[in-house]
Amino acid sequence: MTSLWHRFVEVGDSLRRSGILQALAHEYVRTHALSSDNPAGPGILFFEKISQQLCDHVRAFSGNGMQRVLAVGMSQSAFTGNTVWQLLRSGASDVFSWDHSLHPAREIAARFERWASVDEAVASPLVAENLVGSNPDWISMLRQIVEVASFTDASVLITGESGTGKELVARLIHSLDAHRHKRDLVILDCTTIVQELSGSEFFGHERGAFTGAVAVREGAFALANGGTLFLDEVGELPLLLQAELLRAVQERTYKRVGSNVWQQTDFRLVCATNRDLLLEEAQGALSARSLLSHRFLELQATTIARTSGGYPAPGPALSASAAVR
Repeated sequence: MTSLWHRFVEVGDSLRRSGILQALAHEYVRTHALSSDNPAGPGILFFEKISQQLCDHVRAFSGNGMQRVLAVGMSQSAFTGNTVWQLLRSGASDVFSWDHSLHPAREIAARFERWASVDEAVASPLVAENLVGSNPDWISMLRQIVEVASFTDASVLITGESGTGKELVARLIHSLDAHRHKRDLVILDCTTIVQELSGSEFFGHERGAFTGAVAVREGAFALANGGTLFLDEVGELPLLLQAELLRAVQERTYKRVGSNVWQQTDFRLVCATNRDLLLEEAQGALSARSLLSHRFLELQATTIARTSGGYPAPGPALSASAAVR
């Protein structure tokens, strides 16, 4: 691991500081004391309380989030209200308390190892040649995409207006998923699915299941097995069909139309919608039977007209916003 800088902000107990550094060294985390207010590279800020000065330090040391800064409180009592969000908005990559775990130094080592892998992927041609941008919000979003794709198997919901690059993000998630990149990415545009044939589109059908079914047909759930299923504009599907899909996605089983045999499937689900889900949820319009009520990691897509350097971006971009639904 690359050597990290460290700084203690208003932590006066020298014995405690020494103990923390020894614990980090035991986990092979090499650090050096920050000797200036213009650090280069990733580092750790230790603090007793959250203040405006601390937020200013985080903002300056992280370059508004471009560099990895881990903010570590000496105790859980350092966190009150929404103070954690103040540090995250200032550019901290993560925030936690030293006493929240039996092995905090080990957790710090694991975080920086994972972040190094994420940042290496962000700088790789696979990412850099497909999604272009250089401002802090953009880099933060790319990191989120890489973390979700490479370190989780979670379903992903991409929200945003049409034309903001949601399919590009879905393709990138599939490519970065080491467990699935050798199997297919199956894409369905839900705005083109005819309701009468939707069961066949998703679940497939048996020969003779209906007029014109002259042979067995595999549906999207079978074709995506071992890979990724991307449902574009999933919010346009009828609610009854969404309820069927929700059950099949959660149980990982389905039946072909005209069959009584349950089939098994295992795929990563990536969905996209241009609907304002927060507004629909507030208005009570988001049904519990909707596929959009499934537990997703949510990424929000918006159009960024220009990169931080002032040049037009050659493609769509994303804003840094992620949440669990």
